[in-house]
Amino acid sequence: MQIRVAVIGAGVMGKNHARVLSSLGHLSGVVDADYEVAKKVAKRYNVSAYRNVEDADFDAAVIATPTVTHYQLAREIIERGKHVLVEKPFTHSIEEAQELIDLARDMGVVLAVGHIERFNPIVEFFKKMKKEKELITIGAKRVSGFPTRIRDVGVIMDLAVHDIDVFRYLVGEIVEVYARGGRIKNENYEDHASLLFTFEDGKSGYLETNWLTPKKIRKLWLTFTDCYAEGDYIGQWVEISSSKLMYDEFNVYDIGVDLNIRRINLKRDEPLRRELVNFIDAIKSREKPLVTGEDGLAAVKIAQAAMESLNRGKVTEI
Repeated sequence: MQIRVAVIGAGVMGKNHARVLSSLGHLSGVVDADYEVAKKVAKRYNVSAYRNVEDADFDAAVIATPTVTHYQLAREIIERGKHVLVEKPFTHSIEEAQELIDLARDMGVVLAVGHIERFNPIVEFFKKMKKEKELITIGAKRVSGFPTRIRDVGVIMDLAVHDIDVFRYLVGEIVEVYARGGRIKNENYEDHASLLFTFEDGKSGYLETNWLTPKKIRKLWLTFTDCYAEGDYIGQWVEISSSKLMYDEFNVYDIGVDLNIRRINLKRDEPLRRELVNFIDAIKSREKPLVTGEDGLAAVKIAQAAMESLNRGKVTEI
């Protein structure tokens, strides 16, 4: 069954979606308000270019446009009875997200949200690891320089939302968030934030994110009762540290620790490719994608609560 997928928005992410969909044999067209940009990308992959969504013919679409346009574009596509994957963040508001979820259910189409890190091999590794061990805390660091491509959201909605989704996926529902941060180089939106989360089961999580660090860092770590595990999203490796305490009651000032560090280089795989394969498989099987509209809604809700906390200087319940 050939699923024809159009990419709407030929910016950085749109170009990458087009590349992967073409390699999978599913790219049917490229849509962009800037027709010259659409033609350039479409020509590279020998597909049609369009200025408007209504002119394109497709079975499913990927929306990779600015967040402010997600709702209207997704609504138009779903109303046509077509499947859609919406890049993160899902929408600008909780109400818009819920409306799209309800509409997709009524129309019987697949609605996926592009939280790409769920498809990173390190997240898959930690998901399996957590089933076998007792988790204490989870943390992440997602920092880099200011991205010229972002115009309509701050660092919480752009970067932190990745880890918010991963935290939910690995640990469970988040019920409280406390955020500190502000603006240093960005006049319109927060460009740095530190977030503390409380999960439904009482566990906690911590996230540092900013657009102020010249070095791009994407790290995730979990502390279990018997070990500490750190993963690198970019390098796709995991390092597990465990220790054995050697205690001599006759020499309390010389406590020895036998530390064992094991590094695992996971089989490298492009998360975007895995994400798009999952989307297409969900369409063929009519099963839920790994990241549903409800997941996208939850991430938006938590990110908005974090921004509210940052503005009020208080813990926000979700």
